[in-house]
Amino acid sequence: MRKKNNKTAVTVVLMLMVVFGMLGLGSVFNPPRSPAQEPATNQPAGFAERDATRKLALSCTLDSLTKFHIHPHLQIVVNGKNEIIPANVGITVDCMRPIHTHDTSGEIHVESPEEIDFTLGDFFAVWQEPFSSGQILDYRVNSGHEILMTVDGRPSGEFENLVLRDQQQIVIEYRIK
Repeated sequence: MRKKNNKTAVTVVLMLMVVFGMLGLGSVFNPPRSPAQEPATNQPAGFAERDATRKLALSCTLDSLTKFHIHPHLQIVVNGKNEIIPANVGITVDCMRPIHTHDTSGEIHVESPEEIDFTLGDFFAVWQEPFSSGQILDYRVNSGHEILMTVDGRPSGEFENLVLRDQQQIVIEYRIK
């Protein structure tokens, strides 16, 4: 009888481990490492910091944890027409990312539990849309088209590396050369 109870207990424990793993609760047994605990890699200078910032941008947060709160404004113009930046970028029923939108005004909300230099590339990663000096959304630079960006009315070549600041006016324009 005792042998059967041990077998049942082992089976139950194994089943719980499988269920925890399938639900993503494995971190209960193996807590996530902080960026400082991650193994060293042969990445370019600043990569770990940018990677940690991107991880934070893609995480979920709560309003009650907000320590850093800014509102840059983004406008995207494609061949002379404004593109709509969707409402609720970075917001789902069960998650609000530190970088998000609430409406289609172009106002980006940065509400983070840490004061950190989020970039325009972080916003596009949350939006799951491509952006670089060579592409904006589905539009690519080619022999007949270019992408220009201004920040507060001045030309900028920072593109996805632009650090977001409060009340910034960012305009990205895809146009005929």
